[in-house]
Amino acid sequence: MVISRVNDDLVLVATSDYLAQVNPTPIGKLTGSHNYATTIASSFIGNGSAGDISSLIAGMSIDFETGVIDQGTLAVLVADQTWAIEFSGSVLKGVVDLNATSGQLLDSTGIISNSIDTNLGGVFSGNTGSAFVGGFDLIDEMNTYNTVNGLFTIER
Repeated sequence: MVISRVNDDLVLVATSDYLAQVNPTPIGKLTGSHNYATTIASSFIGNGSAGDISSLIAGMSIDFETGVIDQGTLAVLVADQTWAIEFSGSVLKGVVDLNATSGQLLDSTGIISNSIDTNLGGVFSGNTGSAFVGGFDLIDEMNTYNTVNGLFTIER
């Protein structure tokens, strides 16, 4: 997963298989504290070794004054597998760096793995940062052939 700023008007969010070109929010307009979550306007695209993503739910809190991101969650459903990640992070110059604090891979029989290699990030978009465009690459460290990656949006 790579986040790269092309210029003030374009940021690329790239995973193993997907690329989004995002018009980032001007840094001066990222103010206050906000909660972002999956809404009716949210979207996602992605796939994994078990198939296409059928559901994605995400959320996080951000304080733009300090740059601190906390209470982050990402749940991705692929076939009968649920990838559940908790994360925190920071925002610097409009680009978001996220780090997993815990992760599990589950299916109908229970926990498959507690060792998930995560690569998460994204950028805020909209005139005042009303949306977040994120990307993820997840690998089950117990079975490195079991992976999932994609892009998503969440709103405040």
